[in-house]
Amino acid sequence: MAPDTPPADGGNGSTLRRDATALVVIWWAALLIAVLAWRPLTPVDETRYASVAWEMWLSGDPISLRLNGALYGDKPPLLFWLINLGWLLFGPVAWWPRVLTALFALGTLAMARRLARQLAPGHPDVVAMTVMVMGSSLFWIAFTGAVMFDTVLSFFVVLGISAVFRAADDGRWRHWLAVGAAIGLGILTKGPVALLHILPLALLAPWWRQRAAAQVRSHRGWAHWYGGVGLALLVASAIALAWAVPAAQAGGDAFGRDIFWSQTFDRVATTSHHLRPAWFYGPAVLLLMLPWPLCAAVWRGVVTVARRPGAAPSLRPVLAWLLPVVVAFSLFRGKQVQYLLPEAVGLGFVVACALSASSAVRRWESWLVAAALAAGAAAVVAVAVEVAGSAAIGVGVALAVGIALAAGWHGSGKPVRAVAVTGSATVAIVVALLGGPLRAASAGYDMRPVGRHLAALQTAGHPVAHFGKYHGQYQFVGRLRDSLVVIRDAARLREWAAAHPQGRVVVYSREPPPTGAGAEFVHRFRRQYVSVWRGADLVRADDRGFRHAGTEP
Repeated sequence: MAPDTPPADGGNGSTLRRDATALVVIWWAALLIAVLAWRPLTPVDETRYASVAWEMWLSGDPISLRLNGALYGDKPPLLFWLINLGWLLFGPVAWWPRVLTALFALGTLAMARRLARQLAPGHPDVVAMTVMVMGSSLFWIAFTGAVMFDTVLSFFVVLGISAVFRAADDGRWRHWLAVGAAIGLGILTKGPVALLHILPLALLAPWWRQRAAAQVRSHRGWAHWYGGVGLALLVASAIALAWAVPAAQAGGDAFGRDIFWSQTFDRVATTSHHLRPAWFYGPAVLLLMLPWPLCAAVWRGVVTVARRPGAAPSLRPVLAWLLPVVVAFSLFRGKQVQYLLPEAVGLGFVVACALSASSAVRRWESWLVAAALAAGAAAVVAVAVEVAGSAAIGVGVALAVGIALAAGWHGSGKPVRAVAVTGSATVAIVVALLGGPLRAASAGYDMRPVGRHLAALQTAGHPVAHFGKYHGQYQFVGRLRDSLVVIRDAARLREWAAAHPQGRVVVYSREPPPTGAGAEFVHRFRRQYVSVWRGADLVRADDRGFRHAGTEP
């Protein structure tokens, strides 16, 4: 948006932004390296999406998405296209999907800096803190390097939001073309939900920017503005339909319904997954923006801005973006914390404005955040010890506590300095936990041993069946070239095993298979066991009372 006053941004402001940008890039690189080194692809989401990309790689078909050989209409194709594009250069390596999404996360951080400059001209401290708060929040850290759609969508959403504000400056059509491209690519990333992240802001322009409203009325009128919105929607529709129509034609009527129905109305009104109460996103946002909601200076700043709105840049534009999205998602039946990840930029801006209005972070406020960081690290350690069944994680614990204490000692003073110290401590603690407690616990989520065993069986010519709902978690990690036979009924499983005595069956159980019962492979997964049996051996074990189930991972 055009500044209301000329930006008072001298050399000190440029240095401040440059240093903050460099610091955030260091955080990003440290998190990505830790994820690549210590965290395997996690079921069910990461392994499933990697498997869809793998089957695209095997088939060479970029239109009809497949999972375990069946058409997959739950998600659009852009992420899978980009993964395959990288694999053309590097081969089907496991690290590329993580690096790809991490690059989009880095791009979103760059867009956050650009957007903060639009929203807060002449306030370099707010710009710097927006990027640092966002880059060090639990919300953002947890998804950096994750093979998910949300960081990719976040980039396109912030690109579109920035273009809407630029359209408010001068009304040029090219900005609306950029809005349409951002929405269209967002739809190709995660479906029509991309509209919900951007469109309400454009529709609410008369409320969020009074100066822009006056300009529009005096020059081209609101017909021109909403004509731009219409142009953006046409561009977005053209981009999305360029894939959806050929995919629906290739996949048939049922697949077409999956694309056009389950990606829109089903997720809003009829879904039975991820059902949560309407107030879910309130505490979820506070949790995922940690550690910043624990900083008392943030809440002092909120009170200051409420009493004296001139104490910080206007929050009306960002509230016009955030509030409709939060309200709309709260009305949906299905809710997931990552659905609001694109709004992390706006939340970071609000926190930065509040801290700027506070003028300083006091010593006791810094120690309070440090204590919370130490307590959070201790909770993670306790869970990791229980899951991993091992106490060999002392180095990570010591590092986490030491970093928290250092943050408490050095994290007071000017808000920009306090944010840099606290943000660095948060990222460093997460890296320490990833290398220690979480590394030990992640073995229980690693599907690679099972996948490699199944790949060897398929190479030897043995058919493989899976008892229970199959999320494709073994296809990519095992580089499987054949689909698994999915069996959901116990009677049908027994029939298949009897008919394929040398075939193999993947089953799950709460207790480990009895020694000598005949399981040829056993792997601990979370709080249960994955075992692979010859068909004949499974029938005999079943006769002897072995309790297995089609438990979903």
